[in-house]
Amino acid sequence: MLPTGRIRRGPAPLLDDAVLTQRFDWETRTLLRHYRWIELTHTGEYARMGLLDRDAAERIRRAVLDLTPEQVGAERAAAMSDPLFALERCVQAHVPERAHAWHVDRSRNDIQACAQLMLGRERLLETVAAVSRLARAALETAAGHTESVMPGYTQHQTAQTMTFGFYLAALAEAVTGAAESLQALFDAVNLCPLGAGAMAGLELPWDRGRIAVALGFDGPQPHALTSVASRAWVLRTAGELSVLGTTLSRFLTDLIWWSGSSCRFIDLPDELAGISSAMPHKRNFPILERVRGMSGHLVGLSYDLMIGQRNTGYTNLVEVSKESTRFLEDLFATCHTMLALFERVVTDVRFHPERARRVVRDELMAASTVANHLTLEHRVPARDAQVLVGAWISAALERLGPSGTLTPDLLSAADLAAAGERLGFTLALTEDEVRELLDPEAGVWRRQTAGSTRPEQVLLLLEQVGDRLAAVDQGAAERSRWLRDAWEHTTGTKAGELT
Repeated sequence: MLPTGRIRRGPAPLLDDAVLTQRFDWETRTLLRHYRWIELTHTGEYARMGLLDRDAAERIRRAVLDLTPEQVGAERAAAMSDPLFALERCVQAHVPERAHAWHVDRSRNDIQACAQLMLGRERLLETVAAVSRLARAALETAAGHTESVMPGYTQHQTAQTMTFGFYLAALAEAVTGAAESLQALFDAVNLCPLGAGAMAGLELPWDRGRIAVALGFDGPQPHALTSVASRAWVLRTAGELSVLGTTLSRFLTDLIWWSGSSCRFIDLPDELAGISSAMPHKRNFPILERVRGMSGHLVGLSYDLMIGQRNTGYTNLVEVSKESTRFLEDLFATCHTMLALFERVVTDVRFHPERARRVVRDELMAASTVANHLTLEHRVPARDAQVLVGAWISAALERLGPSGTLTPDLLSAADLAAAGERLGFTLALTEDEVRELLDPEAGVWRRQTAGSTRPEQVLLLLEQVGDRLAAVDQGAAERSRWLRDAWEHTTGTKAGELT
């Protein structure tokens, strides 16, 4: 007998095979544990309201705990390929006749919304842990390169001297911020939809606060319609992950460039390298492109999740509850693979200091230091100092001709004085003084401000980021423990004992 008197036949084979069975199988694999958790919570409420006696409640509880995916799957056809109807049929055989009120005043709408959110918050905590691991890998690698100088770039031109550790500290800081945001999102969405019913609330005096605690939530979602209509937590999650992916893609773009033959600042071990089928001299790093490509999937999947809800009515809809969230698991899976691979890259990356130092020595990355010196020590107005140093460099380039390459050693104190004289300034700098000012490697030690590339500042930043990561890890552990305790209290079983 179908679980309805309104329809006499089950789903058409096309609909069943192409849509319903696939979703049934996914929910049976992925959401059954949450459905059981919810069922046990409901059973406890029936007992509290006096609608089930202790013996009946215990028999139902035991049947729910003993339920297997195979048993639920066996009821698929009779349950119209709906996992909640199948679960109900499996347990019904164990419900005594006097427990006629079992399943009264219930709706699938709030149950489905609740189970999806329960899965989502677990995935959020797993993602926080994966992001944290990447941040820690960046911290550890950065700590070994606080004095490994390399060129920094703006507008794809060499700009100022920095260190590889300084750059990786930026990666660690950005990723840590993402972990903090994801954890804050967990707290923001951890409100229980159960008790909302179909859309307008329930008729029995369900204790929604008690239900929320039993399911590991911080409290009930205040509005019944929001409980079943909203999947904003999906969009907010997708948004956070797409921002993370976009940010990581920018770091990956730098690593791809720096590992190429035009720079060769960094290298990866053989197990993370690839080859060309036609050019035997090449040693490629397709893993970097793979990871960057995955970051693009996060943006694409985020858009899919967004467009699935756009222009839908604000109520419970299969389009929203089922179809719009279809690729949410793919979003999490892709993100976790991306993070794991990037973590491996950051852990195993090899920096070539001599190659990076060679570029630093051959580029004019201390010109701003000369301009600052002229202002602070020779009283040349700041903008005039910038113009003067620019003219000094331009004159040297004109002397070299179009085929020449200007390096710091080709700039002299005499030429600087001549450039100053043309602009009406009298300068008296020695060659040693100019050489010292133009020393690009000294640039990292000239920086004085907090957060700069100066090695001790980088170490301080790494310590601060490490403290933030420790707080994230502690918070994630506390939240995981809260969910585990709620499960064990409600089910009477240890976490992990039930599949």
